Amino acid sequence: MTAGVILGIDPGTTGMGYAILDARSEPPQVIECDVITTPQRGSAAERLVAIAEAIDGLIEAHAPAILALERLYFNKNARTAMVVAEARGIALLCGARAGLEIAEYAPSEVKLAVTGSGSADKTQVMRMLSMVLRLDRPITQDNVADAVAIALTHAQRSRFTAAVATAEASS
Repeated sequence: MTAGVILGIDPGTTGMGYAILDARSEPPQVIECDVITTPQRGSAAERLVAIAEAIDGLIEAHAPAILALERLYFNKNARTAMVVAEARGIALLCGARAGLEIAEYAPSEVKLAVTGSGSADKTQVMRMLSMVLRLDRPITQDNVADAVAIALTHAQRSRFTAAVATAEASS
């Protein structure tokens, strides 16, 4: 069984990358991807409200079954880590409220799944996304590429898990 429609999220408050990926086809198809923008001069609360409204709108418009997002990793800047954690919490809340399956991946897991190397750089990830997904135009924004890569990681993981389950059932 494949993952269906996946909402991939790369958390952030000044620009949250998102991707809607249909994993029912081979290769998976990017339905939509972009950055959720927040008011530049808005308070932290206003930015979080903008994120919540945008994610709720994406869920309503595309009816994903899964929310896949980046697991928070250690950041040298505690302030940045806290702000990203707040945005990530909003994404988790929206997904849980909508009853979506939640999947979380560390940045190194995503890089490994997309490029074959857990230490790949952004350029390598973007290049592999274009090749694997057969994109007409390359993805050039970091946040968007990360969101697509996160969704693709879940699609690949889901297919692998389904194949293992099928093999075990037939043996």
